[in-house]
Amino acid sequence: MLAMNSKDAFSMLKIIFILLLSQNFLNVYSFKPEPRGGHMATLSNDKLYFIGGSRPIPTTSSAWNITHQFGLSDEVFYLELSSSFTVDLPPFTDLSATSRVPFGCEKGTMVLGVYGIRMYLVGGVQQDMTTFGYNTTNSSLWIYIVNSQKWDIPGPGTAGIPLPRRRSTATTIDKNGVIYIFGGRVEVDTGSNVFTIFDDFFTFDTVLLRWTNMSSLPNLPYKRSHSTATLMPDGKIIYIGGVTQSIPGEPATRISMNEINIFDTIASVWSQKSALGIVDPRVGHTSVLAPDNRTIVILGGSQSYGLNQTTPYPVFVLLDISSEPFQYSYPQPSGESPPPLAFHTATLYQNYMIVGFGVADLLADLPQYLPADLLAHLPALNKSMNHRNNIQQL
Repeated sequence: MLAMNSKDAFSMLKIIFILLLSQNFLNVYSFKPEPRGGHMATLSNDKLYFIGGSRPIPTTSSAWNITHQFGLSDEVFYLELSSSFTVDLPPFTDLSATSRVPFGCEKGTMVLGVYGIRMYLVGGVQQDMTTFGYNTTNSSLWIYIVNSQKWDIPGPGTAGIPLPRRRSTATTIDKNGVIYIFGGRVEVDTGSNVFTIFDDFFTFDTVLLRWTNMSSLPNLPYKRSHSTATLMPDGKIIYIGGVTQSIPGEPATRISMNEINIFDTIASVWSQKSALGIVDPRVGHTSVLAPDNRTIVILGGSQSYGLNQTTPYPVFVLLDISSEPFQYSYPQPSGESPPPLAFHTATLYQNYMIVGFGVADLLADLPQYLPADLLAHLPALNKSMNHRNNIQQL
């Protein structure tokens, strides 16, 4: 195990990977989720909820066609975190009997409201589970009510022009219940024949039920999709990675990981910072704020799309934002490393970062979509994020 002194113990970040197959899983728990990527996850109290996701349909299957290349999920289930469990027997509970999403979904964002009783699904692909047609509904925002386990949309009292349909936005929610939504894209799976990346910026106030288009603010970043959005304690949102586009219909180009855009939710001001270090550009990665509140933990991603994905390096990256310019570092794991991942989720729970599902073996002809067993429990870096403190597998 990792050695650390007592004063650093409170800030230790541990990483749990929900990844690989365990033969005795079904002997203890009756529900075992299928592999998936592009799903959504959010934490409510001691339950980590997972929603939707997809798996590729083999091109040899009779179900495959140009608009039905992925099998989407409408499932809702959670991982119970309130009591201890062994890493190879995670306690999942399936809520799909009462809580199925009204459509198959992927590549949206789930955030928890301020009172912890509603979750908000922002954007994403919506697919009819019978006809496999896209754009099942006209709403870009769906609400899951935790207590009743039911789905709904914003009511008739909602003000403002809502966010147009799209997926792969950079989305987060602040402590006042305001959701910030930047960029995103549309293509065939979101009802558009023209691949288009956006640079507009919307908010939705979950308390006042009000949409606001903030795209006219000065210094708005250029178009992007697949960026991460990490909220800091001071109200700033850090945007990392993703892709951009010059004009609709043209291919996407990757955004440098050295360009960091920031939105100050208090002052309503955009700014850009630089980060030092050599880090491959990527999509499908995750960014989580570590317990020290000055280090962003970046995991995985892909440099490309579809079935010819390429792993970006380093796979595991830390971004220190305590001083300018920001600084990347690359701690090297010891022992057996987790596989490179893309389109997974990463959620902070106390001093744990829980990594769920995702796509592995990115160089394979058909990438591997990972099932839901716990591969490893990895004690990570101490408060100083010192490179000498290597990650070790238990």
